[in-house]
Amino acid sequence: MKPFVTVKPHEYEYEVNKSRFIGICRRVSDDASAAEEIAAIRKKYRDCTHVCYAYIAGESARSCDDGEPSGTAGVPIMECIRSARVNETLVAVVRYFGGVKLGTGGLLRAYSHTASRTVADAEKTEVADCVAYKVSYDYAVYKKIEKRQLQSLYKTIGLEYNKTVDVIYAAQNEQTFLAELQSLTQGKAVIERLGVRRVERACGNK
Repeated sequence: MKPFVTVKPHEYEYEVNKSRFIGICRRVSDDASAAEEIAAIRKKYRDCTHVCYAYIAGESARSCDDGEPSGTAGVPIMECIRSARVNETLVAVVRYFGGVKLGTGGLLRAYSHTASRTVADAEKTEVADCVAYKVSYDYAVYKKIEKRQLQSLYKTIGLEYNKTVDVIYAAQNEQTFLAELQSLTQGKAVIERLGVRRVERACGNK
C-alpha cells in the first residue's frame, strides 16, 4: 500500500444569504464506517434542511446531494476531497436553509467553499505500511547514536530501557534502513524483524 494522507475531525461554518453551512470531516475506513458517521451527523443535526456528503475510503468513493439540485453538492464536495489528495476521508456539509434561494451557481460555490475550507483547515495524518524492527543497544552504544537521525526511518514507535535500550523503528525501505543502521552502529546492535505494521505520523494541516 502506498502511503496516504487522511484527516482528523474538524468542523467549519459558513453563512451566505441567511443559509448556514456546516462542514464536517471525519476519517472513515470503509462504507460501513462512513454510514455510521453520516447517521451520527444526521442525528446531531436532525433539524437541518440537507446533509450532503462525499467520501473516499480505499477504492470506494460515494457522494450524495440529499435533495439539493443534482450535481450542486455531492460532486463539488467530492472534487474538494480529490483536490486535497486525502483518503479515508468523509466530508459532510449540513445546510440550514435561510429562506433565500441561492441558485445552482450559488449552491455550487457554497458547498465547494465549505468543503474545501473544512478539509484545508483539518489536521492531517500520513499513513503507511512499514516494516517494524526491534533494535537492542548497549547503553554505551545508544548514548553515542541516540541523537543521530536515521534518514531512512519512517518513525520511532517504541522505546524501552531494560538491560539494553530497546527501540522499535518503522521503515518503508528495509534494505536502505538496515544498511544505514549497520553503518551507524558498526554492527553493535541486535536487530529483530517484527513484521509489517500500519504506522501513522502527523503531517500538519496543509
